[in-house]
Amino acid sequence: MVMYLPIEKDLVIEDAEVVHNSSAAGEDAEIKIRASRAERASGGADRGPGTTSISSAMDAAPSSARGAARRPVDPEQAIVLLRTLPLLQQLPEDSLPKIAAVLKTVHYGPGEPIVQINHEGEGLYIIWKGEVKVASPPRENATGHVVSTMRSGDYFGLATPGPARELYRADVIAITEVTCLLLTHDYADMLSGASIWNWPKQSVEGEQALLERILLLEKVEDNVFRTNLPQLYRNPRKNPNIFGGQSIAQALHAACRTVKPGYAVHSLHSYFLRTGKEDVETFYEVQRTRDGMSFATRHVQALQLGRVTFVLYASFKRPEDSQAYEHNTNPVPSTPNPEEVAMDEVVYDTFLTDPRLPLSVKQKYAGIKLPVSPLEIRLCDAGDKFQRVKMQPRQRVWFKTRGKLSDDPIVHWCALAYASDMHLLETSLRCHPDYLRSRMQILSLDHSPRMQVLSLDHSMWFHRPFKADDWLLYEMEAPWAGDARGLCFGRIYQNGELVVTVSQEGMIRKIEDKMQKAARL
Repeated sequence: MVMYLPIEKDLVIEDAEVVHNSSAAGEDAEIKIRASRAERASGGADRGPGTTSISSAMDAAPSSARGAARRPVDPEQAIVLLRTLPLLQQLPEDSLPKIAAVLKTVHYGPGEPIVQINHEGEGLYIIWKGEVKVASPPRENATGHVVSTMRSGDYFGLATPGPARELYRADVIAITEVTCLLLTHDYADMLSGASIWNWPKQSVEGEQALLERILLLEKVEDNVFRTNLPQLYRNPRKNPNIFGGQSIAQALHAACRTVKPGYAVHSLHSYFLRTGKEDVETFYEVQRTRDGMSFATRHVQALQLGRVTFVLYASFKRPEDSQAYEHNTNPVPSTPNPEEVAMDEVVYDTFLTDPRLPLSVKQKYAGIKLPVSPLEIRLCDAGDKFQRVKMQPRQRVWFKTRGKLSDDPIVHWCALAYASDMHLLETSLRCHPDYLRSRMQILSLDHSPRMQVLSLDHSMWFHRPFKADDWLLYEMEAPWAGDARGLCFGRIYQNGELVVTVSQEGMIRKIEDKMQKAARL
């Protein structure tokens, strides 16, 4: 096995043979590094060619050879290739020469792994020449198989800043002699911040958080409010339906606007009656059911075109000092810190640069600019988006608002109500791989039955004060499913304390055809 590597000052190769070749025609010298089978068997393969080290071998090589090996790829040739990649076409033209100047050239021999399953990789790989195969991991009682092949002009991997990166779910192995242009993680910011599609890390300091603007309502008259802004965040899948969390949060906001100061929400119970549409104005009508000395109750109806789409009951309470009557039997689950988990947008970007994804699909979706989510979400148990593998019906998610919220506790209650509907119902699908709608299916690459997944009801109990613009841990589980329904529970923690409990039931059924679907709703 032969690797052709650029020689750098800090590279060290252990147990390797260095050979200096120079042609009679005066061509540049190159260094061929033949890694020993003993090192490969002992784990040296895990390093990958870009991280293989050299120590005494550097001194053994002639200086002319070391200089030739260090020579970077011709930037002009690299720019020609970079211009053809839809992945980079949203970047300013003047950024391509800067990217080309820092690309590394990495060579691989036939049969040599470029990246391996359960490894991070070194960044964004662009195939300059040669052919590689993509091999899936073996399943139970089966061996792995070749998913696809890639050639010059294809790419895979993602250059990502920070320590939280996705692991590869497939091997990429050279079939022929292969040369890749590598943009390492050190230069991830050249791809416009956190991702190719320029996801902002946070709102500009002093700017109102996107979620706070989404929750704004205009007062029409006493006890009647309406949405007064255009849809600020649309579902990336172009779903015309209103996100359920938005209905919950806006209805709670309307209820809070009618309650006297000094009362805090302690529970809410809601039902989704009809599907709300993003492009239709929503009115929230509040009924002041009860105003007592300790409790206040509100009933809210959401209406579109005169029809009730959603109802919510919220109960508010004056705080009391009852330290003698407190306990919490739900300790915080063991979870990696949020900084150690990749952002949801990075997971999505990684999916769109996965070596198993056909180049035609990469080209189609690379030019689509997705809307900025009002929440920063980090999935601790994301799983493989290409395969429907049976998993436990539970998951953990870190989240917070993108940008700072105002100090009003009502804003934080409503923001958390918005977030509580995200990813909860899908928990009940994790142990049913045939029902789990994978991203391959979303991109029409998987033709298994499609699913209709809708929230039916949603309840929340608020235990302690919290800040929705600081990290919260959402632990979800789905103990039961049947009769085309799934039951899910969630516990939300902050700073080691349980702050909110959530429950939700949803409808889960296969989509048959339009006539049957319309008849059964």
